[in-house]
Amino acid sequence: MHANLTFIKDRFRKFNREIFADCLPEISLRIGNSRRTMGTLRYRKSQRLGKTAYSDFTLTVSSCFDLPECVIEDTLIHEMIHLYIIVNHLKDTSAHGKVFRTLMGTINTRHNRRITISHRTTESESASDKAKRHHYILITKFKDGEDYITVMSQTKIFEIHHSLFCLKNVLSWEWRYSTLPHFNRYPHSRKLKFYKILPETIQVLPHTLPCVCDGKTFRLI
Repeated sequence: MHANLTFIKDRFRKFNREIFADCLPEISLRIGNSRRTMGTLRYRKSQRLGKTAYSDFTLTVSSCFDLPECVIEDTLIHEMIHLYIIVNHLKDTSAHGKVFRTLMGTINTRHNRRITISHRTTESESASDKAKRHHYILITKFKDGEDYITVMSQTKIFEIHHSLFCLKNVLSWEWRYSTLPHFNRYPHSRKLKFYKILPETIQVLPHTLPCVCDGKTFRLI
């Protein structure tokens, strides 16, 4: 789905009540058209009587991307965590420091979310690359600590699965499935080929579905 203002306003009220105990103020909510980031929180910062004051909050969610509803919700909650930290005058070590990460981890656990540190995107997720396709994804961890990605069609899963057992420098691997347009950028491999994982892909992986393959069957967990 594409983010829309009615959806964002409804979810802001819902998450404010269910996650933040209604402690967040009413702020300006907007739909944007950024192709570089899915969500932003802007505000005015000023000094009053030697104290820092914050006002004029505007939370914007981009409508440029066709994403699962849960990804848009997690983007909104990400920005709401920033708002929570600011309005409660919590001092963090950085923009996504210890306080942010602790709150994010707690919300993910208690509310079964998959919020990540970054939700930036790239120009390749433009209108010409939004088609929903079936992506069967292999994440391979090598013994040197590097992770690589292989994206393939369904017909190549078992062939590639068996090829993994011939590699001595592989530590482990995991299978995932997704229809997110983000993975359209990767070539669909017909043989076992490894590609460096793009930084933005690391933020998208939590929104893919874990799978299991035994060489004869492939299914969602």
